[in-house]
Amino acid sequence: MTATETPAASLNGVAASTETTPTPGTGHEGQTFLVGDEVYIRPFFKADAANGMSWRGTVFPQSTDRIEKWIEEELPKAGQNQTGHYAVVRKADDVVVGSAWVSFEAVAGDIGISIDPLYRETGARWKAEALRLLAQWLVDEQHRPGMQIALAANEDIVIAAAEAFGMRQCVRLREMLLIDGQRVDRVWYEYLNKAWMKTLGDPKDIELPRSGTGEPRPVPPKVTVEGDAPKNAMLVGKRVYLRPEEKADAKEYAKWARRETETFFDIGRHLTSSVIQEHWADEHQEKDPPEWIWFSVCLRETDELIGAVGLIDVDYVSLFAETGSFFHRAEYRGAGYGSEAKQLLLEYAFEVLGLHMVQSWVYFPNTRSAAALRKQGYREAGRMHWLYSHEGTFDSFVLFDLLADEWRAMPREEWKPPS
Repeated sequence: MTATETPAASLNGVAASTETTPTPGTGHEGQTFLVGDEVYIRPFFKADAANGMSWRGTVFPQSTDRIEKWIEEELPKAGQNQTGHYAVVRKADDVVVGSAWVSFEAVAGDIGISIDPLYRETGARWKAEALRLLAQWLVDEQHRPGMQIALAANEDIVIAAAEAFGMRQCVRLREMLLIDGQRVDRVWYEYLNKAWMKTLGDPKDIELPRSGTGEPRPVPPKVTVEGDAPKNAMLVGKRVYLRPEEKADAKEYAKWARRETETFFDIGRHLTSSVIQEHWADEHQEKDPPEWIWFSVCLRETDELIGAVGLIDVDYVSLFAETGSFFHRAEYRGAGYGSEAKQLLLEYAFEVLGLHMVQSWVYFPNTRSAAALRKQGYREAGRMHWLYSHEGTFDSFVLFDLLADEWRAMPREEWKPPS
């Protein structure tokens, strides 16, 4: 194992040693890091399933057996995918009161912390302490360039503690969360490594490249289909329509991935396997309701497949999702087909699913996609720094958001039937 590799056991957060039952209040003794004044952080044990609803981080009920299965089967898979899950434990009596996850995929670490909401203000203190322990472990001890966490804007205790040890807000996504019946912004906070900042400078001072005017364009009108609708179509525009992804589409995606000429959309080109694409399409549609909803974009005139648009990580409680799109046929880029397809996707998100808002992430060099989002009514919400390597340094994402009410208030083109 090289110095940069991380043992799988440390990633997946499953204790490798034999479980014991310590005297209450002594479980942290002998642990030399990730120990605070009120809580400490350790791997999960199978026995933690008995208290699973305190730490599982879901609003949906799950049985002890199901949570134990998650510990046994899903945690090892998460470790293989560079994600670690850990227990947040109360020092006074060794009760698990929350959980934390850490993603090691990006250059900078991405973390999340969930504390049992039944503890309320006390739980906020525990979350603040867990955040400090994890941030300093990942950045100050492991020397990662930085880490980020998403918080609700009304988590005053956690935010105050985060700012006290050097975190700063970098993104604010409007009205993203639904908490106690009220709309609340989601804010991202970052903790950057001082040594890396001394070497590379502060990434917030780097100018964001832009293209286009940034002026929103009118939304195309809903189309009245005369005659038969395109086969299996769900939404129809003037030139394109959206239909479900089919397994046969995977071969087209794989073929055109090998013919890609642009390098800035995804920081370099990638080879796509038709087998993997088939698996993803099937997996996306297997769950009901699905977490990812993808459509194939086809030309009305010829039924030709030219791209895909979709919703990522749909949250059916707070009613938000991330939007994504890619047009593998280069000859159809820059001619308005993408914006037309995106507007059909937004119609589906806001009018069919009833989502309240959507977000979108764009690589800094991808000024074309950022310009398209501005034309579609999105607003710049902030920047997520140092998440990937690019041209000898670390580079960032720019984030956008769009509220359903804003989209509905945008000017509409007048519907004109085909001549």
